[in-house]
Amino acid sequence: MSGTWILACFVCLSLAVSGQVSNDTRAFPVGGTATLPCTGVPYDGATKHWEKNPVIPIKFLVVIQTPLGQSSYGDPFYDETNIEAAGLTGRFRVTEDLMTATITGVRATDDGDYRCASGPSQIIHKFVAYKLDSVGIQPSGPVTGYVGGTFDVTCTASRDSKPTPSFNWTKQGDSSFTATGATLRISSLTMNHAGTYVCTAYHAYARDTASVQLTVSEDMNYCSGAVAGAAVGCFFGGLLVGGAAVFLFLRSRTAKNGGKKDVGNFADRQYENVPHPNQRVTSQRPGSGSDEYEVPMETIQPPQPSDDYQELRPAVYQSLQKH
Repeated sequence: MSGTWILACFVCLSLAVSGQVSNDTRAFPVGGTATLPCTGVPYDGATKHWEKNPVIPIKFLVVIQTPLGQSSYGDPFYDETNIEAAGLTGRFRVTEDLMTATITGVRATDDGDYRCASGPSQIIHKFVAYKLDSVGIQPSGPVTGYVGGTFDVTCTASRDSKPTPSFNWTKQGDSSFTATGATLRISSLTMNHAGTYVCTAYHAYARDTASVQLTVSEDMNYCSGAVAGAAVGCFFGGLLVGGAAVFLFLRSRTAKNGGKKDVGNFADRQYENVPHPNQRVTSQRPGSGSDEYEVPMETIQPPQPSDDYQELRPAVYQSLQKH
């Protein structure tokens, strides 16, 4: 009996390819839930079904029909083989009368034509799964530019965006500024270019924005020279302060010592056993009977007046002069 039912169903569905046709394009975000209505397609009293990418013979996803000898349709019959082939396992469900089909966890591969038909009536939904997220700007900013320089930033979106997005640029508070393309480049910057720039990424089904703040400063070379000049000035200033500190330290030390030189210590030295130039020294000659003998002495010249002697104590200096 079930074999006869399936065969009869295929025959009926194969014949139901003509009649009223309504096309409807519907777009759903990847990861969301899609709802497909079967409006305008009443149950013809025999069969009604949903299929993906209609072909002949029909590979229905789900079907209802009125069993022989009964006046109303039975429970929906899901063809799990075709559902698996469509990549919809566990995600495709319909109401009892097939008036609404639901796809959960939408995937990019769910794109295609979904057809609901009964008798001479049908509706085909052109299903589009889209994605647009992770819109950002590199560098992310805030960005500092310099007068005469170039401002260069790029707007990006996730690589798996679907369909491929386009980009345009605007400037907050300046309705006259517009630019297209992922990369924004402004050459010969002036102070008037400072502000907030907004990138809009968009396609037919979604759009998203990101912004970056631009600050314009004086010429970079001028700033670098000023910094370098300040550094050099600080260096020489440090040398002057350090030199002054050393000078004051030495001056303080000199004042503390009373201005005396180290050579002044010579005044405390004692001179002993300094024989007179005409004095003879006697001593016993070893191994001889003589008690004394003369030892010639080297003539020692008295010290000549010098700065060192001038520094000695006056009494010692006068004594040396007498000899």
